[in-house]
Amino acid sequence: MKGVIMAGGKGTRLRPLTCQLPKPMVPLVQKPVMEYSIELLKKYGITDIAVTVQYLPDAIRDYFGDGQEFGVNLHYFEEETPLGTAGSVKQAQDFLDEPFVVVSGDALTDFDLSKGIAFHEQKNSVVTIFMKKVPCPLEFGVIMTNEQDEIVRFLEKPSWSEVFSDTVNTGIYIMDPSVFSFIDENKVTDFSKDVFPKLLESRSGLFGYAAEGYWSDIGNLSQYRQAQIDILNRDVQVAIAGEEIEPGIWVGKDVVIEDGVKLEAPLSIGNQTIVRKDAVLGAHTVLGNDSTVSNRASTKRTIIWDGVYVGDDSELRGSTVCQGVTFGMKSVVYEEAVIGHHCIIGEEAKIQPGIKLWPHKTIKSETTIHQSIVWNDSNSAQPVLQGHQAVGVANIEMTPEQVAKLGAAFGSLLKREDTVYVGGDKHPYTQLLKTTLVQSLQATGVNIIDVGETMLPVLRYALEKHQVQGGIFVRMSNRKQQQQAIVEFFEGNGLPISSNIQRELEQKVVFQNYRRVAFDYVGSFEKNETVEFIYKNELIRSINESRIRARSFKISVLDERSEDHQLLFSVLSDLNCEVENVYSHMEVEQFRQLIQCQGADFGVIIGESGEFMSLVSEEGDIVSEEEQLALFVSMQLCNGNKQQIAIPLHGGNALEEIAAGYEIELIRTKGTARAMMEVERSVQLYLYDTVFALTHLLHDLSKGQVTLSERLHVLPTDVMYKESVSCHTEQKGTVMRKLMESFIGKEVELNDGMKIRHQEGSWTFIVPNQDEPTFTIYAQAGEELLAKELADEYIEKINQYKQL
Repeated sequence: MKGVIMAGGKGTRLRPLTCQLPKPMVPLVQKPVMEYSIELLKKYGITDIAVTVQYLPDAIRDYFGDGQEFGVNLHYFEEETPLGTAGSVKQAQDFLDEPFVVVSGDALTDFDLSKGIAFHEQKNSVVTIFMKKVPCPLEFGVIMTNEQDEIVRFLEKPSWSEVFSDTVNTGIYIMDPSVFSFIDENKVTDFSKDVFPKLLESRSGLFGYAAEGYWSDIGNLSQYRQAQIDILNRDVQVAIAGEEIEPGIWVGKDVVIEDGVKLEAPLSIGNQTIVRKDAVLGAHTVLGNDSTVSNRASTKRTIIWDGVYVGDDSELRGSTVCQGVTFGMKSVVYEEAVIGHHCIIGEEAKIQPGIKLWPHKTIKSETTIHQSIVWNDSNSAQPVLQGHQAVGVANIEMTPEQVAKLGAAFGSLLKREDTVYVGGDKHPYTQLLKTTLVQSLQATGVNIIDVGETMLPVLRYALEKHQVQGGIFVRMSNRKQQQQAIVEFFEGNGLPISSNIQRELEQKVVFQNYRRVAFDYVGSFEKNETVEFIYKNELIRSINESRIRARSFKISVLDERSEDHQLLFSVLSDLNCEVENVYSHMEVEQFRQLIQCQGADFGVIIGESGEFMSLVSEEGDIVSEEEQLALFVSMQLCNGNKQQIAIPLHGGNALEEIAAGYEIELIRTKGTARAMMEVERSVQLYLYDTVFALTHLLHDLSKGQVTLSERLHVLPTDVMYKESVSCHTEQKGTVMRKLMESFIGKEVELNDGMKIRHQEGSWTFIVPNQDEPTFTIYAQAGEELLAKELADEYIEKINQYKQL
């Protein structure tokens, strides 16, 4: 049997809890309410689950993913527009090819599903509704059954004059796939208002099962608070997060409880939370992850979400506090008050009973709040991540304030006492941003090691070699004729952060969901400027230094950021190379001529980050992207130190020809740094490390005693054509659909784009760029004119389709 979790609810009656969060993600004792629904289905062997989503769906997807972490398989079905309860489930019709259980993603229950399933099978029912008696049935569907348990009357949300029973629909159903014949396609349809009346009228098999156990709809703030109390009181049989250190006291991982703290059962404390000296956590307190209750502060019957700071001597009584709220010292919050996300409550402020503060409100010190505050005046711009980077105009879009948020967000994704390497270029504004970044990271409890002013590949190398948990590189860039600041984020293994971490980081920044530790638990700071020295020494050891020195290469370098790339010039100097570093604003044509005039062995144009380079031969010929890729693949094959080599999907067919005869596998993958590094299991790739690549090129040329032109001449290469086409992001979906329609009858591969194979080994590869409003078109053919014609065909189509 399969399952369905309906998780599209907005939870309007739960506001301000749901202003920035879908109702299924509202926490109940350290877990989103929907997690209890998953655990219930799993308990009864139901692990293939459809999840219908509509309101803020990414929050649900980002947390639960594919369900593997929770022991189930989740399949998401998103409503572009609300379709009602039945309409949303109808979307999963193809998946629901056997009887299925429908549960709500925003209700709490411990019903025995196996008994309900047995009842359903015994009655040969089309739909079985789990029923429950309640004191006030006005907000539910009221049900009446006959002696055979067949439903004979059903009325959704009656008035008191219409109430004919205290037995109500719990929103938990067992259904046969035949129910879909009663649901219209792509039409707003509700089970209670539309489907069940049809079944009732036709006597098609609508039964009610009187379930035993706990059930709460969690439809309003009072029910939300009561559900937490019921969990702690063990009135509902669910698993409580954390370790039960004493009867009725559950504590998460890495919690700090200082001397003199008083804990009154039942209560729950989340992971990495700090309870300071002489604080009191009274009965029915739920204290979330990464929070701090400071000295002598006290809580009773209060629900506190993640990342909350409660100042010295503050008192919280019967209130609900959302994520990221800060309470100044001696502040007081009374019964049934609700404090929305990221509010700031000043010192000695008082929030009276029943008051609701919508998110991002600031209450001044010594102020008493008698009325709810709804209007949201927080409209500050947030930096947008482009892949693993945050990019913005220096001190306009990428300000110290924005970078502080990025640092706090990244630190909040890590554990307290984790270590992050931070590096950057030599620009004064970079140093300013680094200082801010380091301080915001330390404030989350993360330890910092500053690797100094270096090149980006060196930071990645250091991360790969040492056991740390993350890295950040800050640099300046002259993009689009503007000085832009770039902050790049890396995992502990040196890879750019994954798309999942990117989304989590963006969510942290957008919702200002940061961890703040107590002042004496902030992270440490130290400098380690030896990483360049270690990188350089290991690099020199990997090549034949004496042979290169004997060759005495003469190299011309065009590098607009030479002050940031001193490592490169130091390595070349140690290898007895004569280097001519020309001024950065020289045109490429002048540079080509200079190489010939000076009799250089070759020239190299260095990219601003120190990752990328372009080669120019001793004859003044610019080495094409395809030729350079072929050269790098050949060099790697000759080294023979890797089992497999990554090549981008847009690489030509000649790469396989180069690899013939070698017992090394070429793996085609996305042309991103992360994808290629994952294949090669190393961050040191010729395509992404100029110093590494250039040093090994010297090793390769000296080994064969050949010039760069001679080395390239023996390599087979393909005729390639490449062009970018602008296309607004909102147009991309239409363009992709129309392109797919045009491919009917053609051989097409879908991987990181669309690759159309033509005759005689030619192909066109269309890649929609993730972070730019463009498509990139690659075409390979036997001759340049034909390659351009293949590309132009689809460039014309894209320009046509984006007008639709």
